[in-house]
Amino acid sequence: MRLWTGFAVAVALLVGLVGAGEGRAEQASCDPLAIDLTLTPQRTPNYPSLKETLSVQAARPARADVVMLGDSLLAGWSTDLPAAFPATAIYDFAVGGDRVPNVLWRLEKTDLSHLRPEAAVLLIGTNDLAGGTPACAVTIGIENIVGRLRSLWPEARIFVLTIPPRGADFHVLDAGRLEVNRGIGALADRIDGVHAVSIDDDAFTCGQYGKRPSADGQRLSCDNYVEDNLHFSTKGYVELARILRQATIHTLGKNLFQ
Repeated sequence: MRLWTGFAVAVALLVGLVGAGEGRAEQASCDPLAIDLTLTPQRTPNYPSLKETLSVQAARPARADVVMLGDSLLAGWSTDLPAAFPATAIYDFAVGGDRVPNVLWRLEKTDLSHLRPEAAVLLIGTNDLAGGTPACAVTIGIENIVGRLRSLWPEARIFVLTIPPRGADFHVLDAGRLEVNRGIGALADRIDGVHAVSIDDDAFTCGQYGKRPSADGQRLSCDNYVEDNLHFSTKGYVELARILRQATIHTLGKNLFQ
């Protein structure tokens, strides 16, 4: 009965999307089953990620200026955040391996209402795409997370980072990734207090993204990434910090990341 109810909710969501404007018309054709799976909060089935989830929940602070949510691309930053932003209290609520349903589960199971941050940063979706979730469902899932954050912290600014390139030649999963990133831009256009933070694909990959995709799978190299061309190096996090600082200065007229 629960599965059918979730399916019905997904169908209802699609009906609502049809009249939500030209920017969302493409989402109306998204597979309802994919949407239902993406919007159903789920505890991660991965043991290391579950241990990390419990650790992150236990580390919930009394206050935070900024909360970061997402997967390993933000979780990998946690130990260096105090050095990167010494004047900003940041709670890294990201967990390695997470997908949209896992973020929704943690938001549902963790009381963060007392934090009242000035901003939240969201970076999610690369693991969903790698797991075969259609880009349209990932986009709808990101919008759902943003809606939860807006309800949780009405005064907070929400900064949604675009999904950066990945893979040996930085073009793996590109079609879906670029579709999601377009959806992130449209989302920011529709909702007050939500800002899309675009990671320049070519600049972030040290100019490698603009090259023709390799036919033989040859690995390209960039100092912003570690060897897997997925996760960020220390230099990559320095660049990400610069991007976030510039985004807040541009949109708010002040630097939230100090």
